[in-house]
Amino acid sequence: MLSSMNLPDGIQRRRTAVDELNMQSIFVESYVICAEVRGFQHDGSLHLQARSQKYGKHFHHLDQYGVDLIFGCNGFIWVGEHIDVEDAMVEDQVNKSDPQNTNAASLLGSSEEPTYTPLETRQYTCRIANAITVFSALSFMVNLEAVMETVTLSLSLNLGVHEMLEAEFHVRVAVQEAERRSTSSRRK
Repeated sequence: MLSSMNLPDGIQRRRTAVDELNMQSIFVESYVICAEVRGFQHDGSLHLQARSQKYGKHFHHLDQYGVDLIFGCNGFIWVGEHIDVEDAMVEDQVNKSDPQNTNAASLLGSSEEPTYTPLETRQYTCRIANAITVFSALSFMVNLEAVMETVTLSLSLNLGVHEMLEAEFHVRVAVQEAERRSTSSRRK
């Protein structure tokens, strides 16, 4: 329900038809979100609530790097190659209706060539993970903006992925974060 969502601007309840239509610009079908199960409906569906900052959309696709970044509500952060996932139910229905696709090998997809993550994507994945590691070591709050600024800094300094974990880069990140905080406090 629309009233059970916490929207990005902090407003928790919107009730107009225009607001309901605008909800599609925030959450699109097939998005994965974190929510609290509040109960079960009589038709078997779930009543979900995501009205606090603890819940919502924490999944980020960093298209320019081909990487997905997930901030877990439990403190875990996942970084990995972006993979387009097709709807398994639609695939199952197609396989069941096609009599030629009845053998186990085709159902499991074993007839396909194994895919490998390109070197550039692996390097960006490690660069993003190292940015998070640096922020954690400095006891700074990790968010998408800070991670992206740290990755950009490492690229602008032409650092190797492993060089991001050296003390000199930690100092540069601390200085950058101090400048970012000071400019954001001036804006307020």
